[in-house]
This record gives sequence, C-alpha cells and structure tokens, in this order.
Amino acid sequence: MNDKKYDVLLIPGKYKKRIIIPSKILKELPNKLMLFSSIQFLHQLSDIQKQLESQGKTIITSKSRNYLYEGLITDKGQLLGCNMEKFTAKVEFDAFLYIGDGVFHPKALLVNNEKNVYCYDPKIEKLSVLDKKIHLEYSKRIKGSKLKFLNSKNIGILMTTKIGQGSPKRAMMLKEKIMQKWPDKKIFLFYANEINFSELENFNFIDIYINVACSRIGHDDFSRSEKTIINISDVESLIKEFQ
Repeated sequence: MNDKKYDVLLIPGKYKKRIIIPSKILKELPNKLMLFSSIQFLHQLSDIQKQLESQGKTIITSKSRNYLYEGLITDKGQLLGCNMEKFTAKVEFDAFLYIGDGVFHPKALLVNNEKNVYCYDPKIEKLSVLDKKIHLEYSKRIKGSKLKFLNSKNIGILMTTKIGQGSPKRAMMLKEKIMQKWPDKKIFLFYANEINFSELENFNFIDIYINVACSRIGHDDFSRSEKTIINISDVESLIKEFQ
C-alpha cells in the first residue's frame, strides 16, 4: 500500500459579509451553548461569541480531534463532518450552536452527543434545530452493527486512497487484532479512491464491511449498501470491550 506523504495546500473561502444574529433568534437560543462553525465562517466566530455573550449567553468553544487524520486537531470552534467527539463528557452545556449552511457538518455532533443542535444559516438568516433524538438513532445503529460484526465470518475492510481520509496503517493494525481475537473470521481488503456501493454488490459473500474511509459513510450511507457498514472506531471499541 502507498503511504507516500503529499504536500497539500488548503485555501478556505471566507464569507465576507458580517454576521449579525437577529435579536428574535437570540431569544430562541438556550443559555449555555457550545459554539461551532464551518471554515467559511470561522474568522467571525469571536465576534459572534461577543454578540451572544452581550445577551447573557454563556459560550464554550472547543478544539476537536479528527476521526482519521492522524490525530490532528481542528482550530478552536471549527467543525468538520468527521468531528464526532463526545463533548458532553468534558463540560456541561445546554445545546450546540452551529453557524453555517446545511446539516452535514452539525449532524456529526449528534453521533456521540445527546444535545439539540441549533443551526443558524447567516446567508438566509434562518434558525433550525437538529433534535437530540437523532443521537438515539445513531446509537441504535452502532449497537446493531456491532452485533452483526460479532456474528459475521467474512469481513471486508474498506479503505480509500483519498488524501486525509485514508488510514491504511490503522486498517492493517485492526486486521491483525481481529485475527488474534477471532481467528475464525476471514478478512478481505478493498482499496480504492471512491467507495462504489453498487460495485460492492459483486462481493455477496461479505457479511459486513468495516469503513476506514470517511467516517460519515458508516453513519449516513448505510441505506446505500445491502450489507451492514461499521466504522473502524466502533470495531476498535468492541475489541477493547472483549479484552
């Protein structure tokens, strides 16, 4: 496998218009909030924090460890689609507030946190809420996929060549741990740039796939695959449970 390192230049596109949260929306927000935004709005986060605090809100910002990116830490308040830390274990707060458009990024917060996520889209000045019940849906799915893994014999490991998403070393370490713990299981490696779900149907002998690509595949793309998909982090935690 190719572990060659690449130099990557990332240039964020910044939202230029100043974000001012309307007073009627400020009144709808809980008192103690953990604040996040996507990279386009990150440079305005300190100003947004001041607006919130001037209205009596208590604001918490946090850095976050990425899912696969070799343990890299985001900027304070920056949210990626793979930021799925359990923030509720670190500090107490009422809800999340996300500044940005769309729900892909803020839904990541619900994987391991049972808190409502208030989403303010500054482009259309609209507030929406992602209900904390979504966390329960994620939790049930993870538990089900763990049970499926334990009862599976033929296991496929999905890896990607995409820079920043692939972690072949971690995948190979997991393979060894599985073989040591459950020697009756058979492991098959799938290595590609794109994860093509229709192509995976050609391997109907696979009982379950372990995702070592974008972590959201294991949470949001389960309906696109006939076979269960479980994220590598969930298998790693399962192995620890059996130690």
